[in-house]
Amino acid sequence: MKSSDARNVGRFLILTMLLLCACSCVTEEGSDSRLKCLGEETPESVYNRLAMRPPMGWNSWNFFHGDINEEKIKGIADQMVETGMRDAGYTTLVLDDGWMTDKRQSDGRLMADPNKFPSGMKALGNYIHSKGLKFGIYQDRGHSTCMRLPGSFGYEQIDMDTFAEWGVDYIKLDSCYAEINGRPSSEDFGVYKACIIKTGRPMILSMANYTDPSWAWGGDEIGHLWRTSFDIGPNMGSVYYCMDTSAGDIVIHPEFNGLWQFAGPGHWNDPDMLQVGNMKSDIENRTHFGLWCILASPLMAGNDLRKMSDTVKDILTAEEVLEINQDSRGIQGYKVYDNGDHEIFNKPLADGTTAVLLLNRGSKVADITVTWDMIKLKGRQKVRDLWQRTDLGSFRDSYTASKLKQHEHVLLKIGSTGKPLPSPDPMPLDKYTVTRKGVTSLSDLYDIWRFGNAPKYNKTFNGEPIVIEGMTYDRGFGCKATSKIMFKLNGNADRFAALVDLDPSYQGDEAVSFRVRNEDPIGPDSILYDSGKMTKDSPAKVIDIDVKGIDCLILSLEGKEALGNWGNPQVVSD
Repeated sequence: MKSSDARNVGRFLILTMLLLCACSCVTEEGSDSRLKCLGEETPESVYNRLAMRPPMGWNSWNFFHGDINEEKIKGIADQMVETGMRDAGYTTLVLDDGWMTDKRQSDGRLMADPNKFPSGMKALGNYIHSKGLKFGIYQDRGHSTCMRLPGSFGYEQIDMDTFAEWGVDYIKLDSCYAEINGRPSSEDFGVYKACIIKTGRPMILSMANYTDPSWAWGGDEIGHLWRTSFDIGPNMGSVYYCMDTSAGDIVIHPEFNGLWQFAGPGHWNDPDMLQVGNMKSDIENRTHFGLWCILASPLMAGNDLRKMSDTVKDILTAEEVLEINQDSRGIQGYKVYDNGDHEIFNKPLADGTTAVLLLNRGSKVADITVTWDMIKLKGRQKVRDLWQRTDLGSFRDSYTASKLKQHEHVLLKIGSTGKPLPSPDPMPLDKYTVTRKGVTSLSDLYDIWRFGNAPKYNKTFNGEPIVIEGMTYDRGFGCKATSKIMFKLNGNADRFAALVDLDPSYQGDEAVSFRVRNEDPIGPDSILYDSGKMTKDSPAKVIDIDVKGIDCLILSLEGKEALGNWGNPQVVSD
């Protein structure tokens, strides 16, 4: 080697070492972990790049509930390695509620229950990390957790600092009792994001706000995943309910076709943790898992790994099925067909193919056909069964899954690798958001969240014209208590006005309240207007209130079963 070449090599090596010393590197989430230099990044930019694929792990709640201790959790950590769960991608072990003492220490810090965790959380975190796993922990943003242990309200920075000192990588932040915090959920969760960033430790924030639509108020700018449903149970009724909150019209106007447009790399709809292994049959376990995978849902196993059957293990670690969930494009699967009994979901993938799930929710054995028109393909296409890991052949224009039993499904990969297929167009902003000056009738917008009995647009709940004190209204909502609907004002409205009354067809004795709320559907501090108790004999009431700066407005009919109407609900933007 010439001396000049040697000098150049030496300079290159020195420059390389300097660059390495000047940079920190973190591993991105996902199966194709890549290292990125963070020389110019801040704790906030690192935080914003976490969970670029749906998080995977195990959570203690679904099987153990609050009955957890050091021996059980270490045993689970061991099994995550020995069963191949870790190597399949389940890298985060999360302690749910029940790990702490019922009082804080004198310095305000949380402490592990010494009877359950005698070695403490720092030592447990070290053990979890020694297994090549990440350490997740539970807390609540209210004054108490759901098990009435100390919540984080008023101790936000202390708790996040404590978690960082313990080596926590993932925080599940629940919302029990948070309705009395005195601040909107968006602000509340934003406090925790700021506190986490201030610690300097990258920690994923899982927002367990099951009564509050994070997708509506910008949850993607605050946390990495958010609950869309109440707690899941080990039965198909519950699985379908949770799935429908993410992929159906239970929590949003049907025209959205689910919540898919609000999910993507770094921010995911979470229909709750997995009950795979706790269900009644292999068909139910497999369908539950297949649905969560095509919906790009976070995958937090919730079974007893110490007693897991080979069949359940094979379901949870099915490589080609998991690849659909972890696809780098990050599109949430969406429905392309639903006749009430049979459903078809489509999920365009990064490699140019598309994943398709055909589901029989009906009680009868059925054949279900996906046509290429449904999934934006044409001609002859390759079809592969991902559960069977088998190429089924090449098919023209459609494929039919035969003799699917109740709750049974097939999960397919269709097409050839190449240019990625287009994703569906998201709902245009002006269809669900106040975007213009002047008067906007809320019944001209799609609601971005709904709870309880879905409202009827521009008619009563029974389908009749809206009549209030003898006058017919072409615009409005017919509701049955309890009914809550949210509209996205985006800070663009100045006043809200409406006329409210019980429907003339209701002849019961119930007293209900019409309320207008700011962002949060429960709690006293979100109420902007309260009609007080109204009965069938009460006169109609006029609402005219200031809504300047309001992002999300909720119209709520609160009661048990009475019928009520919102006449001509509108906002005015000066």
